[in-house]
Amino acid sequence: MLATQRKKQIIRMLEERGFVEVSEMSRLFDVSEVTIRSDLRELERQGRVERKYGGAVWKDEETVPFPRSNLLLSSRKKAIAHAALSLIEEGDSIFLDSSSTISHLALQVRKLCNVTTISNAIPVFELFKDYDAGMLIGIPGILNPLTQSFVGSFAEEMIARLYATKAFISPKGILPEGLRDNSMLEASIRKAMIASSSETILMVDHSKFLNNRTLFGIDDFTSVSTIVTDRIPPAPFLELIEKHRIRLIVAEQTG
Repeated sequence: MLATQRKKQIIRMLEERGFVEVSEMSRLFDVSEVTIRSDLRELERQGRVERKYGGAVWKDEETVPFPRSNLLLSSRKKAIAHAALSLIEEGDSIFLDSSSTISHLALQVRKLCNVTTISNAIPVFELFKDYDAGMLIGIPGILNPLTQSFVGSFAEEMIARLYATKAFISPKGILPEGLRDNSMLEASIRKAMIASSSETILMVDHSKFLNNRTLFGIDDFTSVSTIVTDRIPPAPFLELIEKHRIRLIVAEQTG
């Protein structure tokens, strides 16, 4: 395989998986780790990837690492989280995905009692490490350094063994066809959480509607019970919301 072809394959792998180790790429392409590192250095100079943790991550402007993403649109996300908090009742078990919007909700959930929180996100683990008013169940799997979350088949199997009253999901995009993500592994985790819960609540700011820069489908609107957002969605979505009898909550921003 030519170097140019190998680099294209590396980019495709990173787009699909988020993170790939140097040792794995070396085995797959039957070249030395030195060669792979050289490829990654060149791709990094081109702004296509970022080298870290013994491998590389896909450098996509739409996928912001968790700590930085947490600072973006924070007032909107806080408002959405505050509105979503009212949907959680004592005795609930809830899935929380690895998005920064959901992290704002996790911060509020700590104030509640007798709630079981289930998540694959390390930042959520950190928030709940001293939480003794309820229970935290951590989903194990393969670490995605970009989102600081655990993904993969092992994580999906663990989710399938559980059943929660509510899943709080924040997809990267929403199209009339359904919920979307720009990571195949994260899309699979969100799909598993939806399948293992009684109802699904979407927490999305207005920028997610009609975001067609998302490669992977998660699910359609059949399982969605509620959408919490910061603005009234565009007309096509209002028709879908009415068709599927989805509750729409528009969060009020303060300050």
